[in-house]
Amino acid sequence: MPLSMMKSGIRAAMLLSVCLAGRTVWSEEVQLTVQDVPQPLAAAVKQLETREGWGITYEEPPGRPAPKGSITLTYDVTDATRTDARLQEEVLTRLLAQQAGKEAPRFRLVRAGGLWHVTPEQGSPLETPITLARQERPLGELLRLLCAEVSKQSGTRVELGSTTGLRLETRVTLEAVTREPARAVLARLLNSSRQRTAWTLRTQGAERKYVLSAHRIFRLTGGAPGPAPSK
Repeated sequence: MPLSMMKSGIRAAMLLSVCLAGRTVWSEEVQLTVQDVPQPLAAAVKQLETREGWGITYEEPPGRPAPKGSITLTYDVTDATRTDARLQEEVLTRLLAQQAGKEAPRFRLVRAGGLWHVTPEQGSPLETPITLARQERPLGELLRLLCAEVSKQSGTRVELGSTTGLRLETRVTLEAVTREPARAVLARLLNSSRQRTAWTLRTQGAERKYVLSAHRIFRLTGGAPGPAPSK
């Protein structure tokens, strides 16, 4: 299908490059395309996550949702640079720059808890400081407790939505936190050496409540979970 006919997608071309050590490696020129869709930045972030296995969360700004738009981004990647935090930051920074516009909300890139966070410049409920006692409970209960505490402290209703790939019945220990941003607590609660999880935070309904949806991170190209970025 010609690229001009695609609503969204990623096209990759294999390029041959030579390392300084004398070894030949394959480099990919990747073209990410999102065309005329609502919330184009959210769609592009999801494409990057599923293709590269990068841990990226997306938090929607308050007020009206972003209008339809298009994004095209080209970058080069190898198996070695795919896990490099510098490449990830460069690609995501360029992606956010394309979102800037008169009608589009503005976002910033935050690195915390082993994840990249695409957050609105005007703030997010997950920046709310929360305090919780040390406790061991099923993961689902802890996630709902965190949402309730964010709702209480921020005055903005936050509910737990879908949890794709997560075992909510697994008992997890949450260490005590005192006035720590909810985003950092959530990242620590959901991620470990054996499991990587990202989320979206979206507004829903006329009352403008937020729905927190979490999902396991998998790199669909190659079928393996995405590695944590190297320093």
